[in-house]
Amino acid sequence: MGSAAAKPDDLIDEVTAGIRRRLIDRMARQGVPSGMDPERLASEATDWIMSAITAESGTSLIASRIGPAYTTDDLSRWLVAPGRPPLTTQAIRKRAKRRQLVAFFTDDHQWAFPSWQFDRAGGRLISRHEVVSLWQRLPHDGVLTDADLAAWMNTAFASLDGTPAERADRRGADEAELAAAVSRLRARAA
Repeated sequence: MGSAAAKPDDLIDEVTAGIRRRLIDRMARQGVPSGMDPERLASEATDWIMSAITAESGTSLIASRIGPAYTTDDLSRWLVAPGRPPLTTQAIRKRAKRRQLVAFFTDDHQWAFPSWQFDRAGGRLISRHEVVSLWQRLPHDGVLTDADLAAWMNTAFASLDGTPAERADRRGADEAELAAAVSRLRARAA
């Protein structure tokens, strides 16, 4: 592809022209497959292109769904009251492993702690107990990764009038609608 386009329409025109040229060339050599669903192919190609664009920009799709996150070093300073010595990073990692904090391992092998599980008060971060309690109820032993589960917790659902994390914070981790949503998630993760 040429230089970065200034407008989305220009970028789309360049990308689709390049795809068209390559498809014509390959189909001339390999033939046109029968029974293909053009709409499905277009959808899959668009998903792949957007993933590539997102990866090139340095932000993964799942990271954008989870939102801002703290590092182990951040929490070692901000989970203690002002004037107190920082926690060790080992103590933070231990809490993460015990699921006492919402945490997931990033692709670059670092712990990440979504900011929506904390409140700020008096110069420190305070864990939202019900959000962490919801985290502990999720199917961590299924096919979903902790990053997948964190993304689920920060995804808005009409049935919950917001995200599961917000619902847990407002109404408690074992509230009926939220418990039903967790049950559905468990069934899909099995």
